[in-house]
Amino acid sequence: MSDISVETNNLGWQLSQWQQRISEKWELMGTGLANNLADTTFPSWLNSPLVKAITHLLFWGMIAVSLIWIIWKGQQWVRWYRRNIKSYSDRRTINNIPEITPDRSVDHWVSQAQQAQIQGNYQQACQCLYQAMLQQLHNQKIIPHQSSRTDGEYGKIIATMSQPQPYQKLLRIHQELCFGNFSASISLVETCWQAYEEIIKL
Repeated sequence: MSDISVETNNLGWQLSQWQQRISEKWELMGTGLANNLADTTFPSWLNSPLVKAITHLLFWGMIAVSLIWIIWKGQQWVRWYRRNIKSYSDRRTINNIPEITPDRSVDHWVSQAQQAQIQGNYQQACQCLYQAMLQQLHNQKIIPHQSSRTDGEYGKIIATMSQPQPYQKLLRIHQELCFGNFSASISLVETCWQAYEEIIKL
């Protein structure tokens, strides 16, 4: 008969032995617990209708409290959401951010920007130049108007253009004025005009 060598010290064998020992230990603990519970006799008062009623009351009470808590948290979230939406719309109103309207021409937005600058409303002037840029992109069929389009989407499309710098400059200023802590000034309006003039030359 030939000698067959069996490896008993490699890592795979040791891991399988360790796994087998753990599973046997769990099985032994489980059967021991089941046997102990089967041999255990519970007091007769645990079967009384009063204990069952109290148990049911506690169970349904915990479910009711959980539901009330979920409803309360849901209402808090709805209030928070409404407050943030209202705050955003109020911010648009306070900042006089014009909505995109495809029926207004580029010339309309440019004249609005000039009037706002003359009146000292620099933020409105910058926003109107931004709208003029969007209208021009729409007219050239580069980026058609979509009310659902975000600034991020405009930014991605603009980045693919051959000369995106002036567009990106106006977009960045628009974002800072609407959502950042930028305050409009005459120098900022001049920067917007320079960017817009570069766009016209393209």
